[in-house]
Amino acid sequence: MKKTNLIFSVLMGITMFSCSTDDPIVDPSQEDPRLNITFIMDVDAERLDNLGKPVVVSEGNAAQDPDFEILGLHFIGLYPDKFTPYDGGVTISSTATTGSGGETAIDFNGEIFFNEEVNTISVPLKNVAAGSYEYLRSSIGYQKYKITYNLEGAAMEIPDWPEGVDDNIDVDGAVASFLGYNTYIGSYVIDTQTVTVNGNRAQGYFGMETSGDIQGFQFIELTEGEAPQTTVPNPINDTSPVPEGSCVVTGQFPTALVIPENPSEDINIEVVISINNSFEWEDGNGNGKYEPLLGETVVDMGTRGVFPSVVN
Repeated sequence: MKKTNLIFSVLMGITMFSCSTDDPIVDPSQEDPRLNITFIMDVDAERLDNLGKPVVVSEGNAAQDPDFEILGLHFIGLYPDKFTPYDGGVTISSTATTGSGGETAIDFNGEIFFNEEVNTISVPLKNVAAGSYEYLRSSIGYQKYKITYNLEGAAMEIPDWPEGVDDNIDVDGAVASFLGYNTYIGSYVIDTQTVTVNGNRAQGYFGMETSGDIQGFQFIELTEGEAPQTTVPNPINDTSPVPEGSCVVTGQFPTALVIPENPSEDINIEVVISINNSFEWEDGNGNGKYEPLLGETVVDMGTRGVFPSVVN
């Protein structure tokens, strides 16, 4: 499992654009200054609880750093101070909701998806209200990553498991988890398998896929489940709570972000999202391995803090 920081850039609608020889040449000096936001998934960032306080893994549980692939966001906003209500900030980006599944829900297909290959999210500064902002908030709707788990119990639970083969084997599992308050999902791909939902799923819903070849025995395991808890760090919960059940994480700039009235140059923000031991499960036998076939269950897969800063 990789344990390096990953810099993600926004993938808007999974669409790539290329330039042709007929495209006009743009003088960079004539372009409007922009606000550029880069998200960094960091396994070494501080691990926080729901109130933004440092926290260790709960007794009786174990956790690991996921190997991130895709991050999906529903909302990004800036907030002047700790007293600004959730609905009183300046919206930088907000994706579609839908009633197709009954109750209003985030439209999964409309989220902004981040990976390692495309450009950073960028908006013209002229579209952002001038002012001073101490906090950034973001609604995390989706995560896709790899974890390691152990197949202990496979000999009893997986049909046709080869006789005499030890099932104490570590394998990689691909996880697709939905953290938004409510998400309408048509279908989604975990790794190679497509899961069709065509409905709403509440916060904590996830799918996990594992495939492998154990001494010639090929298998694919597909599991759907719900994590009972999703950590949503908010250090200003006392003065500016977020809607119950949402996954709106809150982080404070070390020094307030200032958007001038007449900006003359780009402003660049890095937003570090902590995934420090963010995949947590009930460790029934205390061996530190995730063993779902022995009945160990996921208890939390929320992120563990957000730390925005202005960079040169």
